[in-house]
Amino acid sequence: MDGGDYLVSLNLAAVKVLVVGAGKVAARKIRGLPASISGVTVVSPEISKEIVELLIRADWEAHYALRSFEESDLSECGIVFAATSDPDVNSNIARIAKERGILVNNVSEPFQSSFSNVALVNKGGISVGVSSNPKVPGFSKAISKLIEEMLPEDIDKLLVLAVAVRSKALSSGHWAAGLDWEKVLHSRVFEYIRLGDFSRAEESLAECHL
Repeated sequence: MDGGDYLVSLNLAAVKVLVVGAGKVAARKIRGLPASISGVTVVSPEISKEIVELLIRADWEAHYALRSFEESDLSECGIVFAATSDPDVNSNIARIAKERGILVNNVSEPFQSSFSNVALVNKGGISVGVSSNPKVPGFSKAISKLIEEMLPEDIDKLLVLAVAVRSKALSSGHWAAGLDWEKVLHSRVFEYIRLGDFSRAEESLAECHL
């Protein structure tokens, strides 16, 4: 990655989220939030039917205020999405949030944001985040789809097996350093998993220790 980007995974458990704006971009941000957050407040003079439905179906506490943004909206939130259709309003929200040390994503100007969303691949217990030049937003999504297609369908079974093999090895005092995953991915372990031969898959996996 270029510039000052540092790709991390945030734990948003019990965090309150503020979304300013209620259009398609705001809906996309809400849709991508984890179920573990404390709640979401949407602030906008108007609210779309899509966002109302998202808030109704949400597992977390949801509120909306039919008005323009006020600085007091930032008082209890831990993360902010400035997602209005007005770039000046978004810039102002981003500036105030940064002054208060609150993580903010300005959808109009990524370089004014303290974080940006990545295209996320979730498959079989594996999560892969893809980030690219924010001026070409569709590129990350296309690459993430390519990665998803490349990941083996049995990756979840491999992870379950790896946990079992590693636990067994550690309890017996062997190869505490772990597995050579590059070697694992080039072994016959997936072939054995697909055949349902888990004993041979386990043996193949055990041969890939560091």
